Amino acid sequence: MPAVIVHAAAAVEAAGKPPVIKNLPEVRVLGLRAVIPSYRAQRTLWDQVLAFFRAHGLDIAGPCLTIYYDQGFKEKDVDAEVCLPIAQDAKVDETAASASSISVRTLPVVPRAASIVHLGSYDALAPCYMKLYEWIDKQGLRPNAPVREIYLRMDIQDVSEKSFVTEIQQPVG
Repeated sequence: MPAVIVHAAAAVEAAGKPPVIKNLPEVRVLGLRAVIPSYRAQRTLWDQVLAFFRAHGLDIAGPCLTIYYDQGFKEKDVDAEVCLPIAQDAKVDETAASASSISVRTLPVVPRAASIVHLGSYDALAPCYMKLYEWIDKQGLRPNAPVREIYLRMDIQDVSEKSFVTEIQQPVG
């Protein structure tokens, strides 16, 4: 069974439950960062990084994710980075990656992140974000790094929106 499916199955059980604190392991990724007109416009970034990924015969080593560098919600001009996890020893033509504006890097360990799981459409993520940030505040914590959306079951896996599983991870201190 592919790793992404296993993660999604476990995450479905966590959907709708209160946030938790967890540590996040380091992850080697192909990343593509840009300021995009809206959250929905990240599709163009995904298309670019996936095309590079496929053209170079790489394998996905975990769930895909997006990192949002803005603080709080923005209607437009969203600073986002889409990331495809790859194996630590994956051979990547870094010159070709750079020519495609793609970075090859390792996301560092995050010792503490508040995490909540959402089941359903991306359009319905806002209440989940609100619940997470209210919980963070009640715990006396503060965000200290960009938020991540981890796509445990997503549209490139040919599933319906109601079956999407997204984990929101907010590093805290």
